[in-house]
Amino acid sequence: MKGFRAIGVIVLVLLVGIAVAMYASTRPPNRNLDAAGRAWVDGFTAWSNEMSRAVERAEVEIGTSRGERLSDRSIEPLRDCSTQLAVLGESPSLLEQALTDGRNACGEIEYAIVLFEQYGSPALASTDKHLQGAWRLLEAARFNIQRQLEGDSS
Repeated sequence: MKGFRAIGVIVLVLLVGIAVAMYASTRPPNRNLDAAGRAWVDGFTAWSNEMSRAVERAEVEIGTSRGERLSDRSIEPLRDCSTQLAVLGESPSLLEQALTDGRNACGEIEYAIVLFEQYGSPALASTDKHLQGAWRLLEAARFNIQRQLEGDSS
């Protein structure tokens, strides 16, 4: 009889342990940001909006130049994309994907600039392609922030 009680206690402890583990692994993440997290979101949103506008200006110039040029005035605001993003610091853990998208957007922008500087107007189509990719990544980053903070984890 004592053996059955011991087995019952062990089974009960295991069931409680499994229930606690399931709760801990499936509960939704904490979506409340502290002041530093809110400041990061505000800074990131302002940065990504400005980068998106700069990318759009460069794309418009590419489209209207008919393959002739892309001015320094359009390229200059894009040059320090990564530096400006780094100034914002690390994102809250909930928003790591937005930071990754921002870094990838800067990579696309920087590659577009390198292409244009190396090959000039013959590379405008490729330059534009990478700028469009950067713009999509910036949009994705802002969408990810909105989705995560609203609680939609799908």
